[in-house]
Amino acid sequence: MTEPDDATLVRSCLEGDQSAFAQLVVRYQRPVYNAALRVLHEPADAMDIAQSTFLKAYEHLATYDPSFKFYSWIYRIAINESLDTLNSRKSLSEIDHERADEAPGPDRQVEGQQARRALEDALMRLTPELRTVIVLRHFMHLSYEDMGDILLLPVKTVKSRLYSARQVLRDRLAACGAV
Repeated sequence: MTEPDDATLVRSCLEGDQSAFAQLVVRYQRPVYNAALRVLHEPADAMDIAQSTFLKAYEHLATYDPSFKFYSWIYRIAINESLDTLNSRKSLSEIDHERADEAPGPDRQVEGQQARRALEDALMRLTPELRTVIVLRHFMHLSYEDMGDILLLPVKTVKSRLYSARQVLRDRLAACGAV
């Protein structure tokens, strides 16, 4: 038996079938959580964002336009929620100082872990707009079109923003000797 598509589940939910929305939650809970985690870099915050994303999606399900992909719609909610959380947090410079003060453990980390940490630190120093396009493209593996749908931007703007993000990220990694 094949699983119903997203549009069918949304329609069923709007007709009163709450189990249909539960299926959407099961289908998208991991990608929504991962998107929030990549933007916020805090598991507890990402879990909160995932919950608020599904709550908002449920509350506004009647506004969903089935001519668009459901995952683009729900990712847009998750990204907006994540960016709102970032804006309400302490400044990025305070986060940067906290990360810079972390002392390495007694055992020396392998190069792969050091490179991953340098990448994560550089990623967290990007503006939320630049970080979001990097996350959507390189961690969520979305197409430019899907990114445009999520961010409500034309594809050309998405490509331009992604190019800028990559340049800034490369420069920051080079400055810390990671490239």
